[in-house]
Amino acid sequence: MIAPLPQTLVGVSIPRLYAYHRALHQAQAAGEATITSQGLAALLGHTIASTQIRKDLSALGPFGRRGHGYAIDPLVEQLAWVLGLEHDWKIAIVGFGYLGHAFATFITAREARFRVAAIFDRSPSVIGQVWQGIRVDDIADAARILPAAECNIGVLAVPAEAAQESAERLAALGIRAILNFAPALLHLQVPKNVPPIIVRNIDLAGEMSILTHRLTVGPFEDEE
Repeated sequence: MIAPLPQTLVGVSIPRLYAYHRALHQAQAAGEATITSQGLAALLGHTIASTQIRKDLSALGPFGRRGHGYAIDPLVEQLAWVLGLEHDWKIAIVGFGYLGHAFATFITAREARFRVAAIFDRSPSVIGQVWQGIRVDDIADAARILPAAECNIGVLAVPAEAAQESAERLAALGIRAILNFAPALLHLQVPKNVPPIIVRNIDLAGEMSILTHRLTVGPFEDEE
């Protein structure tokens, strides 16, 4: 049974919750019924401390019992609800070069709830290709194709100079969440009576620079 979402969840890291869900799903598939915070930490390769796990999971509701651990089935169900993984999400990818292709292959293999439903590009050498039964269409035809695809999420794997225009096109066609791999900040405006568009920027080069900084200077003392 899904528990009401407490206000204390506001400060909890969503990536950590996703990591818990993935590890617990693996334990569930292996036939486990309960798990301790120490056991979950071990499944996560001890990348997250058991004290942090207990703190995060306590924000979801009373799923654990001292000395007994957590009941896996209801916890997986609650995490799936919190993360929006209890139903399917359709994805439209704009830009199907190396990154777009790699993302499509990765996300469909990693998480069954995400399904690529539309793919767009503007390169004549890419348009017309077929990936797992989905034709790569010209981004200029998005207004005709995207509504029928019923996509919820857009993914931008385009050069920086094409990111803003691509994002505006997706937003105008009803996409309300965008994962942006382009090294460019997006500025999207919507009418006052329309919910804001959710944008997550993933700068791969920037992430690599964090690693090179840590290798050069060292990690912060409070870094996990």
